[in-house]
Amino acid sequence: MNGKRIGGFCVAALSVLSLPAQIELVAPASNAVVRQLHSVQRQFAKAPWADCEKCFDGAKNAKWLRSRSSTPVPIKLQWKGGAKEYLVTVRRLPDGKVAFAQVVATNCVAVDSLDIGTEWEWTVAASNECLVSRFRTEPYLPRLVRMTGTENCRDIGGRRGLNGRRIRQGLVYRTAGLNSNAPIEYYNRDEIFELDKKGELEKMGSTGLDLHKKIAKGEHISSHASKYRLVKRKCFAPGRRRISAGEVTRILSFYGIRSDIDLRRDDECYGMTGSPLGPSVKWFHIPYSGYSGAFTDNGRAINKKVFDVFMDGNNYPIVFHCIGGADRTGTVAMILEALLGVSEEEIWRDYLTTGFMGVVSDPRHKKTFGAALNCLKEYPGETLADKAEAYFLKLGFTKDDVRLLRERLLER
Repeated sequence: MNGKRIGGFCVAALSVLSLPAQIELVAPASNAVVRQLHSVQRQFAKAPWADCEKCFDGAKNAKWLRSRSSTPVPIKLQWKGGAKEYLVTVRRLPDGKVAFAQVVATNCVAVDSLDIGTEWEWTVAASNECLVSRFRTEPYLPRLVRMTGTENCRDIGGRRGLNGRRIRQGLVYRTAGLNSNAPIEYYNRDEIFELDKKGELEKMGSTGLDLHKKIAKGEHISSHASKYRLVKRKCFAPGRRRISAGEVTRILSFYGIRSDIDLRRDDECYGMTGSPLGPSVKWFHIPYSGYSGAFTDNGRAINKKVFDVFMDGNNYPIVFHCIGGADRTGTVAMILEALLGVSEEEIWRDYLTTGFMGVVSDPRHKKTFGAALNCLKEYPGETLADKAEAYFLKLGFTKDDVRLLRERLLER
């Protein structure tokens, strides 16, 4: 039989679970190593960087990533037994933190988003029976996590940093937007040309003036109106909810999120006064300048605000995001991971992981992200971590601030 039989009740709650159970644990097998990544994601995780880098080179290679979801593969726990109900519990070892505890009327449950490379104990109990077994999650990065309603969610933890120490899991998550952007109506291309004919375009702020100059020079005007952000009708309400109330409850319970760093512009967050995760989560709205913009004077002032949040231990666990979780979010992740000692290749891998949802897998993104990394490399220091530390000192943090942040986020 797979599992260890324990006589008596496992917990007081089992008093409500009657009838002889005759439990037999079926899967996963005792001490099995279980997967949480789709096969193509595992191939990406295990492949040499030279192969992964090809995903930037064109649509054919991009489809290799785009064909899969950005959510983790569920782990199915199965057993046999004749009881009407079972109490199923999954605990992380060695600290015993409960990741799943639920009374079910089936002989199978699915759990996901567990810490990678970690041992877990699972129990199934009914009446006076309680069977226990263990499994281990694969160590392959990234730790994808599920927040139903949004996508591109993952833990930055698990990657090797300074002196081979891993970034701690469960403290910092990056995602796409937790709600949609506020609705905005932009002038389309035909309307832009009509405004220019009437002599009105050049009077419509810096955006209108820039468009007027482009037209005067005969430059191409894209049919994608949102590209120019020439607003026809202002925002009138916050963006729609993406995550249901029930899912918010699960997210707060499972991940323990305390702080939400929202990197979107003011117009994208129009009307918002707090996090979509509710009043228990501190909302830090910091309109962000991504990629090379993070290394200008204005970009550094913005990053000081962002990393002030990370410096306060009371703010963890933290989730940070823009709308797609790719560009602005990717820039913050790059700077933080560099400070923690993550290698340049692993920083690139984390960035390209957004390709699981079909974003950043093109030459343009490779160029812009590479340019941002090169900006960081211009700072003094022998290693990328040294250069990131110099950047943090430029932001106004002290060496003690950097040391404490590293100690907080790196495993001992």
